[in-house]
Amino acid sequence: MAEETKRGRKRTLTDSTRKNNRKKLQTTYNKTRINIGSVFERWLALKTDLNLHSHEDVAKVLLDRYEMKNCERLDGTTKPVSTACTEFKTPPRAVVTSTPGPSCTVQALGKTILDISRISSTETDHAVNSESCISGVEEIITSRRRPSKAKECNSFINPFDLSIDVTEVEGSKWTDDEEDENYVPSFNITLREGLKMTDLHDEDEDSEDEAEESEKPELDASLGTTCNQVKTHEEMQEFLSDHPCITYCGQLLKLANLKMPESCTNTDCGAKVGVVKEVVASAVYLIWICQKGHTLHRWCSQPVLNRGVHSGDLMLASSVVLSGSNFQKVTMFAKFLQLPILSKSAFYRMQRHYIVPSVREHWIDHQNSVLEDFRGLDLVILGDGRMDSPGHSAQYCSYTFMEYTTKKILCIITLDKRMVDKKSTNLERACFVKGLEFLLSKDMKIVEVVTDAHLQISSLMKKDYPDIKHSYDVWHGTKNLGKKIIKAGQEKKNQGLLAWTKDVVNHFWYTAQISSSIEDFKGTWIGVLHHVVNVHEWILSYSSTNKCDHGPLTSEREKGWLERDSPAHVALRHIVLDKRLLNNIPYYLNIRSTAELETFQNLILMYASKRHSYTPPVYQCRNLLAALDHNCHTDRSVITNKDGSGRYQRVFQKKSCWWSVTPCKIPKEYQYIPQLMQRILVKRLNDNIGMNQILALEVDDPRRLSAHLAPIPPPPTCQIVNEQKSRFKSTDDMDKTIDYWME
Repeated sequence: MAEETKRGRKRTLTDSTRKNNRKKLQTTYNKTRINIGSVFERWLALKTDLNLHSHEDVAKVLLDRYEMKNCERLDGTTKPVSTACTEFKTPPRAVVTSTPGPSCTVQALGKTILDISRISSTETDHAVNSESCISGVEEIITSRRRPSKAKECNSFINPFDLSIDVTEVEGSKWTDDEEDENYVPSFNITLREGLKMTDLHDEDEDSEDEAEESEKPELDASLGTTCNQVKTHEEMQEFLSDHPCITYCGQLLKLANLKMPESCTNTDCGAKVGVVKEVVASAVYLIWICQKGHTLHRWCSQPVLNRGVHSGDLMLASSVVLSGSNFQKVTMFAKFLQLPILSKSAFYRMQRHYIVPSVREHWIDHQNSVLEDFRGLDLVILGDGRMDSPGHSAQYCSYTFMEYTTKKILCIITLDKRMVDKKSTNLERACFVKGLEFLLSKDMKIVEVVTDAHLQISSLMKKDYPDIKHSYDVWHGTKNLGKKIIKAGQEKKNQGLLAWTKDVVNHFWYTAQISSSIEDFKGTWIGVLHHVVNVHEWILSYSSTNKCDHGPLTSEREKGWLERDSPAHVALRHIVLDKRLLNNIPYYLNIRSTAELETFQNLILMYASKRHSYTPPVYQCRNLLAALDHNCHTDRSVITNKDGSGRYQRVFQKKSCWWSVTPCKIPKEYQYIPQLMQRILVKRLNDNIGMNQILALEVDDPRRLSAHLAPIPPPPTCQIVNEQKSRFKSTDDMDKTIDYWME
């Protein structure tokens, strides 16, 4: 049986080229595609009544009618007619576009656009002036008209109020035999709804954008044989056996301009010259050697620094640290890619000698600049600590002080638990003292410190810093209050209390907002005990607040009232009248929050993950990088849509089972990174000794106190191997089965 072939001209374009051409055509037609939504039926009816063949003909009729009526209207005025008519015979490109944008572009055309005819004008308007207020097209479809909103009245729709809507492709579906040039997509015209609404965007890591596909047209074979294309299985195997390399463009240009002789230029040699490749760390060398062993030239893919260090190695190591990555994952990435990089020992030497000191110096300069901006001002600072691991087994603690108004980080302290007798519970207090003393030594005028309800820090502030106001984070206070209510409501006799958890927590927050004294706080706060039992007026001798602040209540309720002196009411009374809670009222009067610090703690995870271990200098360096990242990007503006509204992203809160939105800010620019790279490079160029020398530990390095964290010294490794036994390893026959039913 003869082989079936497709009819028509044979294909001359590859799939990737056809796809690229099709995408270009689709993009071109998308710019002319508009959507008219609910009036689409009227549009089709008009097309049928006028016996028109395409949507383009309908649009042409309407535009011609509009221009004609506009010119007729201008003929009866004192203004020149020719200018207006000429202007609307060829409308400006900004007016007819279907892309939403600022309305000021339309207004710039003058008042002529506003005095236009009305397709959907009322019958009263038609009776008053049928010549100037309604076109002949309108008379045909008057019976199909229906009242519409004012936004839909103008026959000349504001193009900035239109949205593009892709419907379906006219004709048959795409086949391999179709020509791309014959593709004409369909379109609809719809008035954009909810013009003032803000678009919400979900940004996922695996989201795809068809407009940014990486496929390119096929290379022209006439460009040269070195532009290889993988087509056969042998070419694929050859490609997989090869490896990439890190090469700088300047070095490639030098290689392209290099002219080497085909034979050796040494005296009395003349042997044929060949090229040998040599990989050194992340660099690749090309060496021209003749058959007799004479070396004519050496080319390196990277510039070489002093004492033979490749610039690519130093920049790669710097990028790993400055980006918050870790060398283990980068090594695995390079292994899978078959990309040669520097060794592990070289990375750690570069990190210790050049990267960590450069980051520390850059932070000191940045910190001095920030502190100088606040010199002489009354400062309210936020403080919060973060452990490098959960529980009481932490090795490091980083404590951050942030300015309350600008959210700039003033100081960040990191300590190892070897510096506090290997007791991680003492880390936060020690970091707090060191950071606060540092700020005071810089002549910072601190009037208030806001922290969480840490007992050690509270006691310290009372004794050593009585002149500084100490406040608690109200969010932590309400969270702990909610935990107590939920815990009490877990008991069967107190189940009715769970329904009031959110209300009691909100009431605590509201009380902190409106209270200016301890008496006002107590009066409003204790009133919740009366409200939950449907009593809204009471008498308290020490408070001027004797009733609820809410308005009249409706009879329909979603949750019932608690019964006075019931187990649930008694449990709530113990929580509300808790002595420790009432004693902490002065700490909540200023209603401060450390929420921004909580956000910064998440940023630290990007640079110092809790699943990796770091030496003390490196851990401090990565915390400083997080602080630089935060301070250099606190003033980012929110991304705006084309209509000027802010752009937001939906976020689902798993714990509260609720959707919320966060503003989408412009991407980070990391303008400080080039300066850091330059510092690192200069430090290497100024190093006259090299990386192989042994560096002494710094004075404050905790490894001077102890080489390890264990409370006892480690025994020899061979001793541990001999003493360590496993219950699952045995020299007996592993294939032997045991009869458990043997009597």
